[in-house]
Amino acid sequence: MKVAEAFSAFLRGRLPWLPSLLARLPDFRRPDRCRYSAAHLCWQALLMFLCRSGSRNAFDQSRNSGALPAALGAACGSHAGAVTCGDNAARFLKRLSPEHLELALLAVVARLFESRAFDGSRVPGGSYAVVLDGTVREKCRKGFGGGGKAAGKAGYRYVLQASVLLRGRAVPVMHEHMDVRDPVSEKEDCEINAAKRLLPRLKAAFPHMPFVILGDALYACRPVAAECRRHGWSFCLTFKEGRTPEVWREAVRLMGLAPENRLSHRDRPASDPASRHSALRWVGDVDFSEKGDGSLAVTAVEEVETVAGEQTLYAWITDVPGLDAGNILGLIHATGRERHTIEDQFNVQKNNGFGLEHVFCADATASKNYYALMQLAYLLWTLFYHGLLTRLHAWATKTAQATLARLLLEGLRVTGAADPGWKACQLRFVT
Repeated sequence: MKVAEAFSAFLRGRLPWLPSLLARLPDFRRPDRCRYSAAHLCWQALLMFLCRSGSRNAFDQSRNSGALPAALGAACGSHAGAVTCGDNAARFLKRLSPEHLELALLAVVARLFESRAFDGSRVPGGSYAVVLDGTVREKCRKGFGGGGKAAGKAGYRYVLQASVLLRGRAVPVMHEHMDVRDPVSEKEDCEINAAKRLLPRLKAAFPHMPFVILGDALYACRPVAAECRRHGWSFCLTFKEGRTPEVWREAVRLMGLAPENRLSHRDRPASDPASRHSALRWVGDVDFSEKGDGSLAVTAVEEVETVAGEQTLYAWITDVPGLDAGNILGLIHATGRERHTIEDQFNVQKNNGFGLEHVFCADATASKNYYALMQLAYLLWTLFYHGLLTRLHAWATKTAQATLARLLLEGLRVTGAADPGWKACQLRFVT
């Protein structure tokens, strides 16, 4: 019950405008024949994700038990007396253009920027870190056919995700679906083309926001770097020999000619078995322009980390200016070394109950809307768990988040729409 009480206080204190935001979604149904509002149908899916049900059928089995209908009614701002089934929500999501829920997610993130929630997460230089990565959104052994049914050979749906760093955690902000663009030749879309579509959309949504773009070696290519430069953003991308071999060889050669660009750092005394030793070297003015004319120069950074006698090599390229021995370690550890956070996001969503890669609906439009609602639910959970619950109850840090999600569901069945008597007006993130 304590988890459900804290969640109700979180919604009332930090997100009182969310029901009205979802209520403004386009609804093409006849109002006189509809029992459930658009906000109710969206919250049905949000609650399924928040409580880690994993599938529509699993959530439907006990959707109307206890006081859960009252709890959902309080969350969405419209009391229908019952929780609708997953099929009804899916029918609505089939007709809703995906851009509307994507805009709802953007609106929540924009509110966070306005409240300066991300200010403590700025990297050295004052920029906000945005991580890019692609993943499989859905796997279907029988493929995707028309009418929302599975048919044909095995199929996959992919998505490119952009997440902003919040105290070392990836918070979803925008995504771009990778669809088959040419059904005749069956030529697949790719992450680079998706990035070329996503980055202009991100710029349009946050035109004055200083971002530094992070990504793995796939994005360490001239088109992505040039796109970042066009939007006035910096980048820090994983650097691998196989991705750009000529640039790699040139960077390694130039590093050997710049012995002054060296730094050695140990995070704790050498006698400590957990001590980490970092040996960095770097070189600037490495040509990374599309035409090889020097119009885009980058700094190549190499770090060899030694822990318990084992060495690991890391490398990045970045166009952040003014790097020297006084700031390079802090920048790299706040940007390049934090790229893994989006992998953590995907891992939680795939393996801890959210259901990423599960086919919630074979219909293409509904599938995109379910993904948007999953990201919104993940955002809400991240804010709630890390910003409030772990500060209220020390035992929450020692309890698996999937267990806490189930406790949330059981607590809502008991408390329903009961007012907790307080509002969580402030979130404080711990690391």
